Amino acid sequence: MTDEWNEDREFVAGTSCPMPDCGELTVAYRTADTEGGSPGEAWEFTCPRCGVDFLVLEEDLLFRSIRKEWLWSGIHSA
Repeated sequence: MTDEWNEDREFVAGTSCPMPDCGELTVAYRTADTEGGSPGEAWEFTCPRCGVDFLVLEEDLLFRSIRKEWLWSGIHSA
């Protein structure tokens, strides 16, 4: 049996926007093949509220390595 856990998966990392008076929760996605980079690697974010592009070092993230489907698994529509 092959291990397909990481194949074609997207991982999520989150942080807050650094702009004064914004602070919006901002998420970024990466595929499994880019996950597991070097320590101290920067993630790229774009704030959905104010539109600023910024970088955050891995150790400064609020969360990381959450599978995208786990993040959205509790959202249902009727």
